[in-house]
Amino acid sequence: MTAGQPLLAGLDVGTTHTKAGVYRADGMPVAQRQAITPPDAEAIRDTALRLLAECVAAAGAPPLALGVASMAETGTFVAADGAPVGELLHWRDRRAHRQADQLCEAVGREAFFAATGLHPSAKLPLARWIWLRQHEPDLLRSGYCWANTADLVVAALTGTLATGPTLAARTGAFDITAKAYSPGLLDLAGLRPDQMPPVAVDRVAGHVTSSAAARTGLPAGTPVVVAGHDHLAAAWAAGVRAVGQVADSMGTAEAVITPVAAPPPPSAQPTGTSVGPFVDGRSYCLISGLSSSGGLVDWLLDRVAPGTEPDRHRWFSDLVDPSDGPPTGITVQPYLQGRASPEPDPHRTLSFHGIRPEHTLADIGRAVLEGLCMQVRWMLESQMRISGRRPDTVTVFGGPTANPTWMWIKAQVSPVPIVVLPGQQSAALGAAQLAGQAIGVEDVPPTGQPLARDPGSAPEWETTYRSQFLPLVRAADVDTPDSKEQA
Repeated sequence: MTAGQPLLAGLDVGTTHTKAGVYRADGMPVAQRQAITPPDAEAIRDTALRLLAECVAAAGAPPLALGVASMAETGTFVAADGAPVGELLHWRDRRAHRQADQLCEAVGREAFFAATGLHPSAKLPLARWIWLRQHEPDLLRSGYCWANTADLVVAALTGTLATGPTLAARTGAFDITAKAYSPGLLDLAGLRPDQMPPVAVDRVAGHVTSSAAARTGLPAGTPVVVAGHDHLAAAWAAGVRAVGQVADSMGTAEAVITPVAAPPPPSAQPTGTSVGPFVDGRSYCLISGLSSSGGLVDWLLDRVAPGTEPDRHRWFSDLVDPSDGPPTGITVQPYLQGRASPEPDPHRTLSFHGIRPEHTLADIGRAVLEGLCMQVRWMLESQMRISGRRPDTVTVFGGPTANPTWMWIKAQVSPVPIVVLPGQQSAALGAAQLAGQAIGVEDVPPTGQPLARDPGSAPEWETTYRSQFLPLVRAADVDTPDSKEQA
């Protein structure tokens, strides 16, 4: 215990970083560690356990429970002893784009959405399983079981393979209404339901084994919870837990998350918004994703940041300062890896329009942030139409919130006030809090004040969004002569 409060541990295996932490029930961090997420399954598992051990040792007292969250649509097959088999199948892998088309043809786009709440795409594990059936069938014939990234870590700690509803729902083979894997969808890849990890309905997947206790410092028997999809765990930590609230989870990718009482009808399908279980186990949520948000900024920095700069994100923050001013006049389509929502277009590319001779590198950097913020506004407005509700605020959190100019632009562009929470409101904290919920330890959601919006500049930002950004990104072909003349 610390200051009379129970301690809880959390792990988040994210796309870029793996993070571990021990926290008080009020969310105060006691010990935190992070490392680059390795590219293979065994190294991911080892890195997560090493970071956890460092946090437990630094905390000075054992946590009562551990929660594990991870990136979605990523995992590997495992043998009976839980050892990873074959390569890690990553959500960024686009080899299965033809198989996603085959999936759409076999099932039907609307029927697939009605069952899974998802849209056929190359990043879904189901599409990649179909690819494996066609290219590496021996891996599937062997009877190995699938494990999502968080499941791998939980299995290493408990000896039990299990998953959570929010990760099962991202495989593309989980019926969100029946709350079970679909034999018909799995059969497309030659798989069976017993090759899928059981869904831990009560969220306690297992307990720390004696060997894992020796490795991590956790007491043997400590409850371990699959906290699920990292963006949703982070939303929980940010206090977005009920219908009428909205989360903007920022990182390498960015996700807009709106809890809803029930799945929307299949008519929501053309927006590209997905739907699935929420981490509370009772409600659902709308999710719209932008695959390259912080990732797009990293792409830009790879090309323009000085090679000798020790902290290139601080350099970028200084470059785009000050945190005010009018729109740059440059319109950016922020699609480094296609567009998932709204109006999905996997072939839509990154492009810059309207650059003039007087524009500087700082203007181009700010324009990237403008394009990202306007894309997120479009995602949010799409979800507002589906849910039929206008939120009072949007809660924003994640690493990019450290850039004040980015947050200022987001406040100008957003149709509703935004509340920015500090960086500790993370998926690792959410995983710890969800573990606490599973054993009866309650927490207090954070609060924050809305970020100020400049009323004098609001019309100019509104005009830029409505008259420049939306017409460009919604154009059927942005390479027409007319669009080139406007650039």
